Amino acid sequence: MYTKLSDVKLKTDETMEIGVILSPHEELADTMVNLLGHKGKLWMSHVKMALKGEITGLETRFYVGQVDGQIIVNIMTVECNRTGILGHVFTRPEHRRKRACSLVMDHQMEDFQRRGSGLLLLGTGYDSAAYWIYHKHGFRGLSEGSGFMRFANEADFEASHFASGNAKAVDVEWKHWPLINALTSVPGVEVLRSVTFRLYGIGNFEGGFLGFAEDWMESHRKKVKLLESASGAIAGCATLELSREWRSKTYLLDIFVHPNFLSHYSTLLNALELPKGKTLCYVDTTSPEEKTAALQQAGFEREALLKNQFEWDGKWFDVFVYSRFAE
Repeated sequence: MYTKLSDVKLKTDETMEIGVILSPHEELADTMVNLLGHKGKLWMSHVKMALKGEITGLETRFYVGQVDGQIIVNIMTVECNRTGILGHVFTRPEHRRKRACSLVMDHQMEDFQRRGSGLLLLGTGYDSAAYWIYHKHGFRGLSEGSGFMRFANEADFEASHFASGNAKAVDVEWKHWPLINALTSVPGVEVLRSVTFRLYGIGNFEGGFLGFAEDWMESHRKKVKLLESASGAIAGCATLELSREWRSKTYLLDIFVHPNFLSHYSTLLNALELPKGKTLCYVDTTSPEEKTAALQQAGFEREALLKNQFEWDGKWFDVFVYSRFAE
C-alpha cells in the first residue's frame, strides 16, 4: 500500500512528493530493488521478500520521495511491537544536496511518532555528516564515540518493554529483527555477550541478525533460540554452531539475557538440543552466578581461565572457559 504524505519544495525549487510504501507492494518491488540494488545480498533478500508479502509479523516501510514520477530517495524502517530499525537511507547521486533526504526524514519521524511507535535504532559513522543529521532529528548515541543511535518517544520505553515476568524460548523469525537489536542496545550484566557475533557491551545487531537469516535460507549451520517475554520483548538469545577454529564435533555456545531475566538462562539452555561432542562456552568474569549455575546444571564444567582475553571500554577482561562433552 502506498500513502501520500505531502508535497514539498527542494532547494532547486523542484516539487517532490513524499509518501510511504507499507509492504507488501509487488507493483513497486522491481523499482525498490533497482533503487537499493547496491546493498548486500541478504539485505536485498529482506527487501524482496517484504515487498512480495513473504514476511509476516514484521512491518517494513519505505519512505520515499518522488520527482517527476521517479523515486529519488528512500528511508526504510522495520518494526515490531513498537520497536524499530531505521536503515537503507539513500538518495540518487544526481539528486543529492537538494535537502531531499532531510525532508523525507522529517515526515518519516512525524509518522513514526503519530503511529505511537516507541523505539527506533540506527547505525552510522560516529561524527559523520549523517550522524549529525540523525542527531538533529532527535537520535542520540548509545555510548561515547559510537554511531549506534537511539530515538524514543518515551524516556522509560525500555523499562516497560523489558518488564520482568514470565518468558519462553522461541525460534527466531524475521519479526525479531528490531527486537533483538533493542536487547543489544541496553547494558547487560556481562560484557561478553557473543563470541560468534563479537558482541561486547552495548552493540548494534542490525547486520548480525542477517547471519540468522542466512542460516534459514542457505547454510542451516546455526541453532538459535530466543527468550520472548510476556510483553513481546526479546529478552535473551542463545546460539549454537560448529566452532570455526576446531575440526569435527566441537561447538560454540553463546548465551546472554537481559538483567531482568537472569532466572531464564536455563529456559534457553533447556530449549537447545545440545549435541554430541564437545561444546565450549566463553564466560567473562563479570557474568552473574545465574549464568554459570545454568551452565553447570546443563552439564558444563569450568575448564580454564583465560587471562586478559579481550579489551572493552579501556579495560581488559578475563574469561572462563566452560565445556561439556557427550559421546
